[in-house]
Amino acid sequence: MLLRVLPYLPHTRMRLPPALATILACGVLLTACGAGATVPPTASPSVSAARSYAGWPGDGPVVLSEIVPVIVSSDLAVGPNRFLMSLVDANNKMVASPDLPVRLGFFDLAADPERPVVETEARFEWAVENEAGLYVAPVDFGRAGDWGVEVVAGRAGSERTVRARFEVKQKSLTPSIGARAPASETPTGDDLDGVRRISTDPDPDPDFYRLSVEEAVASGMPSVVVFSTPAFCRTRTCGPALEVVKEVAGRFKGRVNFVHVEPYRLRQADGHLQPEVDANGQFRVVRAVEEWNLPTEPYIFVIAPDATVSAKFEGIAGREELEQAISRVAG
Repeated sequence: MLLRVLPYLPHTRMRLPPALATILACGVLLTACGAGATVPPTASPSVSAARSYAGWPGDGPVVLSEIVPVIVSSDLAVGPNRFLMSLVDANNKMVASPDLPVRLGFFDLAADPERPVVETEARFEWAVENEAGLYVAPVDFGRAGDWGVEVVAGRAGSERTVRARFEVKQKSLTPSIGARAPASETPTGDDLDGVRRISTDPDPDPDFYRLSVEEAVASGMPSVVVFSTPAFCRTRTCGPALEVVKEVAGRFKGRVNFVHVEPYRLRQADGHLQPEVDANGQFRVVRAVEEWNLPTEPYIFVIAPDATVSAKFEGIAGREELEQAISRVAG
């Protein structure tokens, strides 16, 4: 159930992973956090400190760096993953940029904390255009437990290295790659007026509300499902995530179903859509959010014709990587 992750929030909403929220709040809006705020090298909500490993955070002093890795991914599990991280300095100022190349080495710490299992180049993507960015890398984790990432940032001769730990779960919270997509009942709209009664998108594409999730995944066609609330997201990323999907959708018209799902229950009040709240004042999530077990939003899923999950994107998806993921199932 999604609501179990809400107690650590200062507000009553779903949110981006805490690390990404820190980046957007502190790395972009520095005055909101104060000059003295810092993010520790192990700034991931899933870090395990039960064991210590020489040379890794959690085992005494580690060589300090002027850069700090911030692990954004909140749902890392055995199997293929889309690893997200960013870089800030000791004052939470954004360091990540398209001009700063990054190499990542992933270590299965319990097996061998000295040799990486895999090394890869990370790709930079903007979370908020020209303001806050992320590094993205595909990685397949072979087993659950304590893992580490070694970040080498910069070009030859001026490289900086820093490490962070995180935990890989046995099973993903959200539907795993290859798992059957939940056939959720979601609202639909027959025309633009109907769509505006169920969507907070200020410029909705009616095609995104023609089918429910249940109808889309049962259609025998590829589908893209995006959970996002442009009006009630705490950061500026939810609307842009939906816009990326809308931009990409034009290339696949007639071949792929696109479905937008508002994660909160909405009602009309004073001529506007407003979220429903429970007895504790928390926004009430829709059943689809519970069925897909979403810990955050936005979230984008690419569904194959056989109704299995082919790809998923936590937070922002790059246009190119989303197009490639859809092309793999659309032919």
